Amino acid sequence: MKLYRVKVNGKLYEVELEAVSETSGTISPKEVTSSQTTNNGDGEPFLAPIGGKVLDVKVTVGSSIKKGDVLCVIEAMKLENEVTALVDGTIKQVRVNKGDTVANKDPLFIIG
Repeated sequence: MKLYRVKVNGKLYEVELEAVSETSGTISPKEVTSSQTTNNGDGEPFLAPIGGKVLDVKVTVGSSIKKGDVLCVIEAMKLENEVTALVDGTIKQVRVNKGDTVANKDPLFIIG
């Protein structure tokens, strides 16, 4: 545990904080079955693993991606979460823009 001093409304307090987990802000969504999405034959939909605000889109149509590449950044509960690719492929469609709000399982990209 670490001891910190915090000032609240001019009054000084000492608090002890314990790190509970050492998780990173990277999210990899679960694989999606074809029954969960509609597919027009041009690739597989990539669904949002978490709802929130899109802070950045790192890929464009035609981008070649590898498993683990960061596709976009979504802010959820004041945390910036890097959303990473599950498979190698090419971005066929980008369905979100910077500043958009997305819900869990909204389609973000089509990957072929």
